Amino acid sequence: MFFQNRFVPGLAVNTYLIGDDGTRECAVIDPTRDVDEIIRMAAASNMKIRHILETHVHADFVSGAVELKARLPHEVTIHCSAMGGPDWTPAYADHKVEEGNEIEMGSLRLRALHTPGHTPEHVSWALFDDSRSKEIPWLLFTGDCVFIGDVGRPDLLGEQARVALGEQLYKSVFERLDRFPDFTEVFPGHGAGSLCGKAIGSRNSSTLGFERRFSPAFQKKGQTEWIDDLLDGMPKSPPYFSRMKKINREGPPVLGATLPQLAALSVEAVTQHQAKSLVVDVRPAADFARAHIPGAVNIPLSPTFSTWAGWVLPPATPLILVLPDPEKRAEACTHLIRVGYDDITGFLDGGMEAWQSQGKNVSELPTQTVEDLRETLDQDPASLTVLDVRSTGEWNQGHIDSATHCQLGTVEDPTSKLSDDKPVAIICGSGYRSSIAASLALRSGRKNVINVAGGMGAWNKMGLPTKV
Repeated sequence: MFFQNRFVPGLAVNTYLIGDDGTRECAVIDPTRDVDEIIRMAAASNMKIRHILETHVHADFVSGAVELKARLPHEVTIHCSAMGGPDWTPAYADHKVEEGNEIEMGSLRLRALHTPGHTPEHVSWALFDDSRSKEIPWLLFTGDCVFIGDVGRPDLLGEQARVALGEQLYKSVFERLDRFPDFTEVFPGHGAGSLCGKAIGSRNSSTLGFERRFSPAFQKKGQTEWIDDLLDGMPKSPPYFSRMKKINREGPPVLGATLPQLAALSVEAVTQHQAKSLVVDVRPAADFARAHIPGAVNIPLSPTFSTWAGWVLPPATPLILVLPDPEKRAEACTHLIRVGYDDITGFLDGGMEAWQSQGKNVSELPTQTVEDLRETLDQDPASLTVLDVRSTGEWNQGHIDSATHCQLGTVEDPTSKLSDDKPVAIICGSGYRSSIAASLALRSGRKNVINVAGGMGAWNKMGLPTKV
C-alpha cells in the first residue's frame, strides 16, 4: 500500500495520500489549496490520483478539492458527505456520500462512517486492505472527530448548534467508534497547533486503544459533564472560520497552474493603490519597527502566518505586500490563498529601501525590552498602560499585575478598549503577536504605541513577578 502524509505547519493540517500498489490508483484525503506538492508526491511514486475525499466542511482553511481536480488531466471524483443535509453538502461534490459507501482501489477500500459532532455532516474514512482482512479495517482517517489526545470541538457553529453537536460528538466517540477494535490505527485531520481542538497532541498517529485509555476526551462520564469538561478552557475561534465554512460549502475559485502572479509594483504604483488596498508588511517585527509604510499591518512570515492573516485581515480588500526579499513572494502568497485571500495586487518592488530612497514618509514602532518595561513600572506605573494580547488561557497562567487583557483578533484594534490615551506597551508571548497588535493600533490612529520585545517569555525568563 502506498501511504504518505503531508503536514502543513501553522494550520497543522494533515493531508493523506493512499494508493493501491497494483492498480497505481490513489486517493487524497483533505487537501489544502496549494496542491503542487500533493501532485508531485503522487507523481514521484507513479500514482494516479483518482479520488479526492473530504472529511467535512473545513473551517480553518480553504479546501483544495476543487483546485486539485482542476489541475489533473484525467477523471477524478470528489467525495463529500451528504449526511448533514443540503446545507452541509458542498456544491462541488461529485459523489454525495452516505453511511457505508465505499471507494475501491484494487485491494483497498475506503468506507464512510458518519461521525458528527464537530460538524453535522462529518465523516471518518475506514481503510480496509482486503489482502490482509476483508472484515476488519486497518486504518481510520478521523478528520476533526478524533485527534491525538483530544477530539474535535463542537462549538464553532454558535450556541444553539453547540448543544446538538455536543450530543452528537458524545455518541460518535462512545457509540459510533465503539465498533472498532483497540488496534485500529488513527490518523487525524490536524496535529498540534490547530484551533479545531484545545489539547491536540504532536504525534502523527495513534491507536483507538491508546486514546481510549489515555486521552481525557475518551474518559466516559455523563453526557452533560463530558461536554462541559470538553469545552472548559476551549480557545476562542477566529472570526474567519465562518467565512471558510461558506467558501467551502460553495466551492472556491480555481487558481490554476500557478499561484496568483504577484506584480512587482513601483513606489508610485503602491502610492496610487494605497487608497483602495491594505499594505501587509511580512518582514520581521524588528525591521517593521525601524521603518514601515504608514498604515501597514505587520504579520511576520512564519508557520502561523495563515492563521493570523485570517484573524486580522479584512476579507474583501486588495492586498499589497512588503517582503523581506522578492524570493519570499511565493511563500507569502501560499499562506494567503490557504485562508482565502486571493486578491493580492502585488509587492513593493525594491522593498522599504526603494520606498525610503524616494523620500516617502515612514512610520516607526518604538520597541522596549522587558527590563525597560519593569523599570518604568517600578518608577511610575501610572505613566503607561500594559496591554496583554495573548489568549485567555495564557493570561490565566500568569500576567503582569497592572496589565489589561484583550486577545489579539477579537476586536479590530485591541487598544480601542482602553479608556485613556496614555502610552501603551503591548506584550504577548514573544513579541510576534504584539507587533501585529501594535501595527493595528497605529493604523487606527493610536499614538504612543510600544512593542515589548521578547514578550512574557522574556519576562518570565528574567524571573520578573506575575499574577495569576
